[in-house]
Amino acid sequence: MKRIILTLVMLISSVSLTFSQSETKNNNYPYSVGPFITMKGGVNAASVPQGIQNGFAINSMPDIGVTGYVPLTNTFPLGIAIDIAYSTYCYDNKLTGNNTLKWTSNAGYFTFGPNLYIGGFNIGFNFGIPLAMSLDKYKGQTWDVKSEQLASFLEFRLGGLIPVYSDNFGRLNILVQAGYFLTPQFKSDMIPSFYDDLNFHPASASLGISYLFNLIKK
Repeated sequence: MKRIILTLVMLISSVSLTFSQSETKNNNYPYSVGPFITMKGGVNAASVPQGIQNGFAINSMPDIGVTGYVPLTNTFPLGIAIDIAYSTYCYDNKLTGNNTLKWTSNAGYFTFGPNLYIGGFNIGFNFGIPLAMSLDKYKGQTWDVKSEQLASFLEFRLGGLIPVYSDNFGRLNILVQAGYFLTPQFKSDMIPSFYDDLNFHPASASLGISYLFNLIKK
């Protein structure tokens, strides 16, 4: 996961700098708002009991939400980007040495994510309220987990909101994002005390697009 995040940082930095310089011409973007959609994959970044392995999984449904942008200066692309979305986090677990005996965790949240935007580069946090979770087991079995068993989360996020086209009407962006749960996924009373350090901490990477409509003409 560290290699993925480092690669994302290098890619976002180089691409966002190029586009921000060519698109804004040393001017910031105006107040704007619009929808976004992303596809995401994830893995459990916490330790697991002996005999279990963590695995990467891709969400069956995209994340859908709205982004608002508030400029902080007039002469440089610096601002606050705020996301409100329905977000899903998934990951695989399997028995060691047996790829057929595995199960996929899918958890859905209502999320609110404030980010600092610097020339196409995003860094910030995401807050999530649990809505539902399911465990899709092998042989087509599914086990639903009550949302009351899940904890609200705080996630650190790093990524890019990279403009690829803009005019007076708005701008089209590529979204690249990596995230990591700073808080455990399950409530502490759902995990035996001797398993506290095994509580799940999802890490994810996503790719998508957004369109932000200008609320004020550039």
